[in-house]
Amino acid sequence: MMINYLRLYLILETKMLKCPLEEFIPAVVKGGVTCIQLRNKGCSSWEVFYIGQKVMKLLEGTDVLFVVNDRADIAITLGGKAVHLGAKDVPLAESKRLFPDLIYGYSCNNIEDISTADIGDYIGVGPAFPTDTKAYLRGLIGPSGIAELVAKTDKPAVAIGGITKDNISQLCGIGLAGVAVSSAICASDDPYKAAKELRELAEKL
Repeated sequence: MMINYLRLYLILETKMLKCPLEEFIPAVVKGGVTCIQLRNKGCSSWEVFYIGQKVMKLLEGTDVLFVVNDRADIAITLGGKAVHLGAKDVPLAESKRLFPDLIYGYSCNNIEDISTADIGDYIGVGPAFPTDTKAYLRGLIGPSGIAELVAKTDKPAVAIGGITKDNISQLCGIGLAGVAVSSAICASDDPYKAAKELRELAEKL
């Protein structure tokens, strides 16, 4: 089920890592990450493809879903299963027409986004809290705004934006399938511990 992949959704920015990718990926998988999205904004298509190959190799034999941000074509070329799109990317309907076999996630910030996401498989909703790692600036909607949007869709939803072990409790009880984090794990000195703590807290959503 899609929901099983969403409990602890890691948005991977390799520039933040404090250890080699070959150490980081096994550590966060052991810690409880259920999905890894390769974002790496600012990288060339070749770089995203190359890093994607490495990540997929490291995820072999696990149940972790690998997602490519923005680029359905790269996801297909890698032999991947999923892509995540947003309002400023290739239109969801067009991408799904061209690559119908992929799992589609869609970033939602308002009710119009929710309507667009109806043909996707899951949604990312936020920002929940202030963040420096958001791919583009959209209005902060907070936990209450997330709750309102989640209530208007039957798609499984993950909250995104500035989520840490110190504020994740504010997202409990609003119908989320999970949380998406980036710097809370990627920039950690101990990614295994960071992932483990967040997974334990995410189980209380």
